[in-house]
Amino acid sequence: MDGHEPQQTAEIMSPRCAMRGFEVKVETSLDAYKTEDLTAFDLIVNNWTMGKIEGDQLTPLLNAVRGGVGFGGIHGGMCDAFREQTEYQFMCGGQWVAHPAASGRTAWRWPDC
Repeated sequence: MDGHEPQQTAEIMSPRCAMRGFEVKVETSLDAYKTEDLTAFDLIVNNWTMGKIEGDQLTPLLNAVRGGVGFGGIHGGMCDAFREQTEYQFMCGGQWVAHPAASGRTAWRWPDC
């Protein structure tokens, strides 16, 4: 899970979420997606950079989100996770491709309205 320091990010974000009334549970294995009752959560925040997720881990996550559980992510921990899982990308609404500077392009932005 190199790339975006998910453990350090969780250590920063968890207390902030708890201060806002969330009961926070941090897991370090994707197997939690298949062993936990995901429907018991109001919000799942994915913080897993790159890597692979197996079907038996992904299916319960997809089902929970389809059933109304909120889904959020932290920068690369959401849209740069599980690059080979199209269903995950559809759930997120996109996939990270590259930093604009790395591609030699300037950053795209919304036009002024």
